[in-house]
Amino acid sequence: MACNLNHVKAGATDCKESPGGLSAYCMVVPLRSDFIAKIGPHDVDPLYVITAPTGGIQGFKVEFKNLSGQVSSTDNGDGAAWTMTGTGLVDRNEKAMASLSRTLSNLGGKYLVFFPTGKTEEGGKEWKVVGNEFGDCSIEVTGDTGKNRNDEHGLTFTVTCNYQVYPMMWWYGNIEEATAITGSDDSGDEIDVDSTF
Repeated sequence: MACNLNHVKAGATDCKESPGGLSAYCMVVPLRSDFIAKIGPHDVDPLYVITAPTGGIQGFKVEFKNLSGQVSSTDNGDGAAWTMTGTGLVDRNEKAMASLSRTLSNLGGKYLVFFPTGKTEEGGKEWKVVGNEFGDCSIEVTGDTGKNRNDEHGLTFTVTCNYQVYPMMWWYGNIEEATAITGSDDSGDEIDVDSTF
């Protein structure tokens, strides 16, 4: 496939709208067999071919501030694929995002992040996907309270995958919200504070 050449013609989209931007949320899908049975890039189209497990694909929803989400890519050089990045600003429910951030940081990159474009096709919703079948995701989260009451504030997350075989990766389908996985109150990590200096 890598040596196939084709035409890129503007009129080939059947006069459909092609807006920029994303919807104001993304779905985090763990790269585990109970969430995704099989995944790999399509040989000809910039798509992921995903086989859903029994019951369909489920993920964990992250709602972010409207107009703060973006997916972009940079070229890694000739024959070295692309690095894809997705970002958003969570200004509501920062506590839940902080907790999710810790979990994602400790998953070793074994997840995919799906950003909906707001368009639908016959196969379902259109998503831009950050991540690959090898589990090469990483997350960086920064926080800011702002100085004034009307300042922008919250947790800005950036998910990065440094090896995707197309400069943008799409997937068409539906993702249901998974049941939250919550643990009990973990009070075993405290240490005694020494009263001497």
